[in-house]
Amino acid sequence: MTAARWWRRAAAGVLVFAVLEVVLLLAHTGPDALRLALLVATCVGVLGLVLDTLSDPGPSWTVEVEQPSSRAVGDPRLGRYVGLLEAHLSARSDDAALRDRLGALTDQVLRQRHGIRLDGPCASELLGPDVADVLTGPPRRLGLAEIDRCLTRIEDL
Repeated sequence: MTAARWWRRAAAGVLVFAVLEVVLLLAHTGPDALRLALLVATCVGVLGLVLDTLSDPGPSWTVEVEQPSSRAVGDPRLGRYVGLLEAHLSARSDDAALRDRLGALTDQVLRQRHGIRLDGPCASELLGPDVADVLTGPPRRLGLAEIDRCLTRIEDL
């Protein structure tokens, strides 16, 4: 509610009062100025409140349709991986599930492309020290950047 809006309404009320006063004087009805002013002020106030109430949109009852998640459509394995990543990022304690899944994925890639296993002697050299530390060390919290580096390195094998 702006003050300018109420000033305009007050000016309109004064104008209506003046017009009514003149019309009633010309009709020789002998209007009471105080009662007429109170009537006009009451009408302007009530009309102003009604207009303000009707112009405020208030809460919207329309429902916004959410976009389906990546788990709801497409590959079910992708949904499981996204769920695993979300669970890891929101977990309160260190969880070995992501580390174990990355280890299984690395073992599969190493066997397919190089014919060695993750626990083999050459695996740590191929992986690099940072990815080998993540896969063989104790479970710890991984950030998005570190997860991205691990996956990129596994893809590059």
